[in-house]
This record gives sequence, C-alpha cells and structure tokens, in this order.
Amino acid sequence: MSTEGPNPIALVEELFSKIIGPFTGTGVTPLLNEPDQIDDRVNLLLKTFDEHSALITPFRKLIKSLHAQEVDVPLEEQIRFFNTDQTRTWLMVNLFNQVLNLKELKLNEDTGRLPGRPEDMLKFAYQARAALGEEGRYKDYSYAAGLFFDFLFHVQRTAAINSVTKYDEPMAQAFIKACEQAKLIMHLARHKPKLSLEKLSAIAPFFRLAAQLSLYILRPTVAPEFYKKLAGMKLNEQMRMDLEMKTFGIHIGMISAYIAQSIPMFEPLGECMSVWGFPYLSWVKGRKDIHDLTAICELGVVINERALKSPDFPSPGVAGITLPELKNLEFNLSAEVKSEIKI
Repeated sequence: MSTEGPNPIALVEELFSKIIGPFTGTGVTPLLNEPDQIDDRVNLLLKTFDEHSALITPFRKLIKSLHAQEVDVPLEEQIRFFNTDQTRTWLMVNLFNQVLNLKELKLNEDTGRLPGRPEDMLKFAYQARAALGEEGRYKDYSYAAGLFFDFLFHVQRTAAINSVTKYDEPMAQAFIKACEQAKLIMHLARHKPKLSLEKLSAIAPFFRLAAQLSLYILRPTVAPEFYKKLAGMKLNEQMRMDLEMKTFGIHIGMISAYIAQSIPMFEPLGECMSVWGFPYLSWVKGRKDIHDLTAICELGVVINERALKSPDFPSPGVAGITLPELKNLEFNLSAEVKSEIKI
C-alpha cells in the first residue's frame, strides 16, 4: 500500500523528537492527576507556578482585571477566586505554548489573557472528560488522553512539523470514534470480574487512534491514504498490524506504547499497548492483569471497528470462539452484555 520503503528507526526518532519529547517537555504531566481535595489542588497549582515563575505576574494581572482590589492578595487566594479547574487549564495552555510557540496560544503578558477561551484551546481534554464522566473514576484519565489529542492538534501547526496539510477533521473524527469505543469498553469492563486495571480500560482507544494520527503528521504522503484503504477492509488486528509493519516498519500498538509510557499515570497501559494484538504474550508471562486489560480493550475496539453483531458470538458467547487471540479472556458475552452494548 506504500511506494516508500519503511524506515522504523527514523520514524521512532521523529516520533520522540517532534511529538512525545515536546509533549513531555511542556511539563503538564504533574497536573494530570487532580487531587480530590481543594486544598491539595491549590497546593499543586502553587507548586507549578513556583516552577514556572514567569507565569505568576501575568496570572496576577488577569485576576486583578476580573476582581479589582485596592491591595494585592496572596496567589493562593487568586487561584481560589479563579477556581482550580480554570487555573489548571490556563497553566496548561501556557505550558504548551512555552514549547509550541504558536500565535494561536500566545499569552498577552500585559493582561494575562489568552487569544481565546482556554477550555476551547484544550477542547479534546474537556470533551473526553465530559464523555466519560465529569466526576467519575475515569475523569483524570480521560482528561489526560484528550489532552494528548489537543497537543497533536496544536503541534501540527508548529514550525518543527512544517506541514501544509492540517488534520483537524481526521482528528475530530478519530476523537469521536475513540469516545465511542471507550464507552463500549467501559460497559464490557463492568461485567469483567477481577479486572484490576479497569480504571485504565477506557483509555486504550484514545492512544491507539492518537498513534494513527501521529503517523498522519509524520508520514503525510503515506498514512492518510493507507488508513483510508484500511478502513474498508474489516481486517483483524494482526493483519492490520502486519500491513502497518510493512508500510511504516512499526505498528500503532508500538507507537501507542511509547506514548503511554511517556506519561507516568499510564505506565500499565504502555505495557498493555506493547502486546496489542497478542495479549497472550502477557498471559504466558504470568501478567494476568495486563492480559485482561489488553484483551477487554481489544474486544471493544474489534466489535466497534469490524461491526461485529450478536450472531458473531454464539452461545455461550465466549469471545475466544470468534477471536482466537482472546482465548484466555475469562469473559462471557452474555445476552445481558450484548444487549447493553447493543450488538
């Protein structure tokens, strides 16, 4: 499907130098785990301001313009006035732009204002959190996964990428698909006993599709047409990954693993994505936790992308009957489960 010979070493180097490295370099990862208590949230934000002190004065100017006072108040009170969520978003946009240097995100240091609403500049993070539950157990994980989509959205506009083509629409469509798959996996996970890493299960499709979008950005002459053709084939994961290997020298499971492992809160998910398509590799190593996470995530993705229906999983509905790679998954696609996920 490609006329170019794959060069996996060059691709991995570009992945780290142009996408993963810059994302890590923004310094946003400590902000991704939001503490439950307000005081702890404020302390985390104070620490971030202390580490990026150049942002304190613009922030103070912004708050003073919103709440004029005769005397200055401590930074802690200004954070509470603006509220911790808005403060975190304001910080993240500015931390992004310290690396990206885009006019679309540029801070007016005289007023502390950004060119638009911060929540619009991190729209995927907000939408992912809303889609999977604003206050549920997935909220930090979905926000972080959406934030990586936001980074891809902005990084494609940088001089380092220097791309004429922008993939705004493919990113929007991939994000919608990721949300659909995440919700499906959440339903499956609720019916899987002893799924110790259940809180990470909904995030796998986000990173899998973010990996595909990374290939769009890094291999614009090959990846869009490749995935356009692939979409209509309804192939199993192993065949898809084999074609990716032949085309790019690497598959999106590997790229997903690199992305996940660069974000501390997703380290177990990195192990999951490293055996994507072959979850039994974790099984034989005695890592049932990683096996079950990978297998339940893969089941949801495959049902969605191959449009599998109830008859594809005959009674007793064990997934491994239809999908041999999931033969070790102790999970019954019962009539109740099939009804809940609408297949």
